[in-house]
Amino acid sequence: MRRPRASGRRVPPHADLVRVLMADAESGVLLVDPGGRVAALNPAAAALCGVTPARARGVPAADLLRTVIAGDDPVREAFRRAATEREAVLVGRSGAEVPVLLRTFRVGDPPWVVLTLRDQTRTRRLEQELRRHERLATLGQLSAGVAHEIRNPLAGIGTSAQVLLRRFEPRDERARFVRVILDEVGRLDRIVTSLLQYARPREPRLAPTRLAPCIERVLELTRDPVAEKRLRVELDVAPRLAPVYIDADLVTQVLLNVTLNAVQAMPRGGTLRYEVRRVRRRQAPRGPWRRREDTRPRRAAARAAWIELVQVRVTDTGVGMPAGVLQQLFDPFFTTKSGGTGLGM
Repeated sequence: MRRPRASGRRVPPHADLVRVLMADAESGVLLVDPGGRVAALNPAAAALCGVTPARARGVPAADLLRTVIAGDDPVREAFRRAATEREAVLVGRSGAEVPVLLRTFRVGDPPWVVLTLRDQTRTRRLEQELRRHERLATLGQLSAGVAHEIRNPLAGIGTSAQVLLRRFEPRDERARFVRVILDEVGRLDRIVTSLLQYARPREPRLAPTRLAPCIERVLELTRDPVAEKRLRVELDVAPRLAPVYIDADLVTQVLLNVTLNAVQAMPRGGTLRYEVRRVRRRQAPRGPWRRREDTRPRRAAARAAWIELVQVRVTDTGVGMPAGVLQQLFDPFFTTKSGGTGLGM
């Protein structure tokens, strides 16, 4: 009995397999012929090199894989060795620099070379962020120690100045200088308090709270500077908002700092606007599997659950921040104000 012949090809040719695998790869892949020219590359490699796949084919691979090191030729090195792996920084056609993990494999006779490029930009950014957090943790510990050492003598200076002030008549010229000392002692004490709060923040005391009263409290505290600069204040609170679990004192302090920054950004007047809205966000499922009552595993629903949040937006019509300042907005001790501590945000 004859078996029926299968229609079509059972296995696609190698060229089709390679093309599909390259197109689907997240890393950049280049195939270099024995003459050192690009025979094929995938979209990821084209993007890293700053060219289109059509224009890259037939181009000397060394022209595409230029690094920041003068005289460095990873293609020539790839033909000399069976396999290599190293980090490099590619320079694209536009001059943009991209850190990559470069792997090469020499195959066949005459030799061809396969190069893979893995973009390390995100990895480098995460490493920099980790180092930054480590520095901030060390800085916080150091700040706490310095603050404790400063606070005791500072209290002695303040007490002595108060005693001295009582010995002078109010109109005595010397009393004015003592009051300056007391003002500066108070400013230093506030800085020390900020240092201690940054180094050892207290645990938030969460309780169901409505956000509108927090904003109203901030507007009450900033009434004078707002009136002085003739700012227009708009408060838009959505109706029937449910209470949210927050620490009212901490949230009020955050809103106060943001408001003061906004006021200072509008020296010639403007509009300060608060919006409180209900928003919905997707919440990813905690685990991919759950069990039926019969204990057999069953795939959880792919749809993520929706959760309701309350969003507070504070906007102003001020001068804004340069990109460099915006990047350092939450760095401790960074400030553009002559009398600021850089710990408000």
